[in-house]
Amino acid sequence: MIILVAYDIEENETRVKLGDYLKSKGLTRIQKSVFIGRVTPSTAKDIERTIPRFVKGGRDVVHIVPLLDYSLRYMKCFGHPLSSISTSSEPLVV
Repeated sequence: MIILVAYDIEENETRVKLGDYLKSKGLTRIQKSVFIGRVTPSTAKDIERTIPRFVKGGRDVVHIVPLLDYSLRYMKCFGHPLSSISTSSEPLVV
């Protein structure tokens, strides 16, 4: 499955730790606070269980959006992306 994680975390240290955590789970940064990746269902559940630990402030928010291969295949990117993403059925490659 493919998931997109977007977040707005106020505290710098927490924001950096969340980014490091998402990278450790195999996700790829496509914006400063947006990650995407192909993960197993168990990894997705692990991410869902762990994310609340990073939401500390009253204004912090994290969105986890499951995507279909179809959605990723037709994604458009304008400008200079931080990463290149493969749209094949193979694992996402950076």
